[in-house]
Amino acid sequence: MTTDDTSDDEISSTEEFEVALGRVLHDALESGVDPRGTWEYRTGGTGSDMEVMVVELAD
Repeated sequence: MTTDDTSDDEISSTEEFEVALGRVLHDALESGVDPRGTWEYRTGGTGSDMEVMVVELAD
């Protein structure tokens, strides 16, 4: 996965990040995309590369 700066959404707080992340996870699930697993985020040299792990929590 690489960066795509096409969004006009600004994230300037932890709360806004959590809302944006929730929206991405919800949209993926609604579209039939399983977000569980480990994802790499590569910035193409414009910042720090990261790895994100999505784990389903037990109820």
